[in-house]
Amino acid sequence: MTTFVVTGKLKELDEYLLQTIHENLPGWFIYIARASYFLGEAEVAIFFVLFTLGVLVWKKYWEEAQVMAFSCLFILILIDKIFKPLFAISRPLDRLVENAFGNSYPSGHAAGNLLLYFLICYFISQSYPKLKVFLYSLAVFSLILMGISSAYLRVHWVSDIIASYAVGYIMFVFSITILKSSK
Repeated sequence: MTTFVVTGKLKELDEYLLQTIHENLPGWFIYIARASYFLGEAEVAIFFVLFTLGVLVWKKYWEEAQVMAFSCLFILILIDKIFKPLFAISRPLDRLVENAFGNSYPSGHAAGNLLLYFLICYFISQSYPKLKVFLYSLAVFSLILMGISSAYLRVHWVSDIIASYAVGYIMFVFSITILKSSK
């Protein structure tokens, strides 16, 4: 997918998808989109990371805390310091939020929040297995809403979001693999 994005082969499709999202969602969706986008912001994610790390340390889940800290820091550096400058894809024009700067591809919102939400779901479902389906369903719903909101607000192209979900999921699988091998 990255090859298609970097070479511009998905540009027309991305523009069509952004236009379609705007034409088919009601005007009041902007309020949901802004709230959803805000919940994916780095400041909110940092709160969830620190809160989760606090609980993991309090419960003496040292390996889980280490994996969470390393994984969240790694994906942040990977997306913002390596991938975005490397690919240098511009954001859509006419953004509906003022705080979206820099390059677009891949989306730190999508990748980072997928990793964060899935790690939290994994940790909770280890102690409460009956909640597993509910937790992951809630996470997936939230992530899809965040993705649609990012496209609606013209902060990211749809291809940014889809590719970023893949990056976040790969990092999640890698994180769980490391965690399981440490036990």
